[in-house]
Amino acid sequence: MAENLIDLRRRIVSVKNTQKITKAMKTVSAVKLRKSALELKKSGPMMDKIEYLLGKVGVIDGKSLSPFLENREEGKTIVICLSADKGLCGAFNSNIISKSEKYIDELKKDGEDVSLIIAGKKSFKYFEKRGTEINKNFADFIPNMSFELSVEFSKYIQDIFLKEKIKKVDVIYYDFITAARQEINIKQLFPIKSKWDDKEEVPVEYIFEPEPEEIFEALLPKYINSVIYRILMGNVASEHASRMVAMDLATRNANDMIKSLTLTMNKIRQAAITKELLEIITATEALSK
Repeated sequence: MAENLIDLRRRIVSVKNTQKITKAMKTVSAVKLRKSALELKKSGPMMDKIEYLLGKVGVIDGKSLSPFLENREEGKTIVICLSADKGLCGAFNSNIISKSEKYIDELKKDGEDVSLIIAGKKSFKYFEKRGTEINKNFADFIPNMSFELSVEFSKYIQDIFLKEKIKKVDVIYYDFITAARQEINIKQLFPIKSKWDDKEEVPVEYIFEPEPEEIFEALLPKYINSVIYRILMGNVASEHASRMVAMDLATRNANDMIKSLTLTMNKIRQAAITKELLEIITATEALSK
C-alpha cells in the first residue's frame, strides 16, 4: 500500500514537471507565431504592389522577356518539401511528408523524372531512410529563417532552373491562413503562372520611364524572392501554430492525468485509513470482552 502511494506521488510530480515544460513550449511557440505572422502581414502590401506593377508592364508583351515564364515540354521535375527540424508539433511533419510522398509517386506514375529538394530535418531523415534521391538538403535552415536566407534559397532554385534541364519546380508547404487554420498547398514556382496578360476592361496607355522591359526585368527577381519568402514564412508560422496547439492539448491532458492520479491516491489513502480504523475498533472490542 505504501509503495503504491509512493509510486503515485512520483508519477504526479513527474507529470507536473512535464506540464511545466509543455506550458513553456506553448508560450515560446505563441511568441514565435506572433513574430512570423507579423512578418507575413508586413510583406503582404509590398507583394501586392509588385504584382500590380508587373501587371501593368506585363500586359505590354513583357512575358517573353524571362525564361521563368516560358513553359518547357521536357526535363525533370523538382519537388521542394518544406517540413520542420523538430517534432512535438502534432501531425505537422507527418502530413507534409505524406503529401509529398504521394505527389512524388503520382509524378513518377506519369513518367516524370523527379528530383527532391529538402528543407527540414524531419523530412530529410524520412526520405533518406527510404533511399529517395535528394538533390539538395538545406540543413538548419528552417529554425533560423530570415529574408536573407530565403533570398539565398531563392537564388539556388533560380540557378538550377536556368542552368539545368528542368521542366518545372513545385513546392509543397503549409499555407498559413490563421492561427487555427493551416492548409497543405502545392504551388508551382517555375515556370511562373501569372495573370499579367489579362487585359483591363478600359485600356489605359502609360508612359514608362525607363522602358517596360527594363522595369519588368528589375521587378521579376523581387517578385520571385517575395513569393518564396512568404512561402517559407507561412510554413514556419504554421509549424509554430501546430506546436502551440499540440502543447496546449498536452498541457490539458497532463492536468487531467494529475487529477486522475490524485483521485486514485486519495482513494488508496482513504482505504488505508478505513482499514486501520476497522483494525483499531476490532482490537478494542476484543480487549473489552
